Amino acid sequence: MMKQYGIDPRLAIWIQRNTGHDLQTFSDLAKMKSLDSRRRNFSSARKIEDIRLPSWLMVKENDFSLIGEMTKLKQLSLHDVAIDDYSFLAGCRSLNTLDLQDTSFLDCRLLTELPALKKVLLPPYSQLKHTEVLEQLSCLWEIKEETSEEPKAAGQPCGEGTPLEGSPASGEPLHLGDTAHLSIDGMGIVLFSPEVMKSVVPGSDFLTEEFTDPKQVGEHIRKGDITAFCTGTGGDFILWFRSGYPDSNAEKEFPVMIRLAVEVRGGSLQFGDLFWLSDWNPDFPQDQVLSLPDGYYHITACTRRPESGYWGDDQIICLYFNRLEEMPELMWQGVPCLFTEEQEEEPQDVDAQGQDQREYMEMIRQLYGVEELQGYTEELAVVKKYFNPLPPVLEEFWSRAAHTEAIHRVQDQWIRPEDFDKWDWLKDGDYLVILIENQGCCRAGIRRKDLTKADPPVYVAADRKDDQRWTLCAGTLSGFLRAALAYEAVFAFPFHGDELMYWLTEEELETVRTGLEKQPFGLSGWLGMDMSFYSNASDNMAVIMDCGDLEVLYGAASEAGYKRLMEVMEGIGEPL
Repeated sequence: MMKQYGIDPRLAIWIQRNTGHDLQTFSDLAKMKSLDSRRRNFSSARKIEDIRLPSWLMVKENDFSLIGEMTKLKQLSLHDVAIDDYSFLAGCRSLNTLDLQDTSFLDCRLLTELPALKKVLLPPYSQLKHTEVLEQLSCLWEIKEETSEEPKAAGQPCGEGTPLEGSPASGEPLHLGDTAHLSIDGMGIVLFSPEVMKSVVPGSDFLTEEFTDPKQVGEHIRKGDITAFCTGTGGDFILWFRSGYPDSNAEKEFPVMIRLAVEVRGGSLQFGDLFWLSDWNPDFPQDQVLSLPDGYYHITACTRRPESGYWGDDQIICLYFNRLEEMPELMWQGVPCLFTEEQEEEPQDVDAQGQDQREYMEMIRQLYGVEELQGYTEELAVVKKYFNPLPPVLEEFWSRAAHTEAIHRVQDQWIRPEDFDKWDWLKDGDYLVILIENQGCCRAGIRRKDLTKADPPVYVAADRKDDQRWTLCAGTLSGFLRAALAYEAVFAFPFHGDELMYWLTEEELETVRTGLEKQPFGLSGWLGMDMSFYSNASDNMAVIMDCGDLEVLYGAASEAGYKRLMEVMEGIGEPL
């Protein structure tokens, strides 16, 4: 029987608002990198009745212990909350920023158990105990000013501590020359002046209504009322705010560069996660507000791939602001992208060992060991009764390959056209569902409003009952099909290890990364996991699944492909 955990209803709501979905699996906790009790980026959930709790959770007042299971948490901000026991902090050993100013926190000794801590904001000095340990901390610390007129404790004025270099004092907006840290769950960063966008109704889903279709985004970018750029991934970013334009040295150091523009009114510009727009709230935290004189600004955004090789891994983005007399003319027709794969990688030959440019129909033949693919013809009319038009990429997949029997002898269930006449829940929803997890725990689909797009994004939801909490799984349908077909193929491979899945260490993951070729597709959020794919032959595959812990499953369609794979995978992993 699975252990049951308690959770304060406030924490359940915070998690939902910070991640965009209800807590589903225990491993979801270890994936969280940021938790802010004020955040309202994703959903309008305001009470515990709006949250679906899994069977291993039960409501328990004042139980915040699950925060201690968020082992990858880097930023924790709690506000206007009284908690009896803060011992959960000891489990958050990755924390680098901690804001407890407006809480009931007392015992400073807990801070010594946080080795990665870089900055901590604390309640008034008179509230704290064991303050002598603060002098032992290597991090920067700030203490909230006393609200009473009583004198401060001798020897320690309020707010003492080394000021954070390049950053403003707590509670003040940023200025040009400052540096900010921003963690995002979406794949982009937005900037706008609240005075310019004051006509947007608070609580509305501006992301879906105005800022999802590339054409809409391009219109806003050219207008300059709100601007944004795609980072290609969520993650942790270090933003440098500078004036003017980058010089030649900066251009060499940060070669990935785009030019945007924005109008500023009211003296401030706000920046944040793209997903913030799904529940519009112009009241940004002060550390996401940049003070700027009113006017029009050219924004030059430039960056480089982090040393780790992974976008979003403490990635530096320089934002240069140059004031203009009028709004400049921009040519963007869609979403500006501040990342590149092609320019920084050597061209790769496309042969039997690589799948970068391989047409995915051929990928199906190789991975599933079939000579001929079969598709549907008249059957597509069944789907079109309920979802019309069909995206060209989906229609091509169904008409050329989706009837191939090998595709359906896998772990999960690909939806067939005839299923739409069988099940009402398929035809009546806001999403065209294309894949269901074998126990019905997860499903992937295309938004009805995106059916006119040639290659629309694919979203994932936890079950069949609630169409409201879908999260992005893949940016394009073609990318989703390649990743999902590769993932499902592994379960059907005739050649595989003694066990189906294995635990991986970080060191073993590095062996996989250096020994195999990373494939240009992936899945996010399927069963609460992020998946990446590696291969060294056209008919083998290793799937790395990050669910807090690292897991891998691998195999091949041929003995030769398996032997080739085992040149790297031999001895790697511990059976689950």
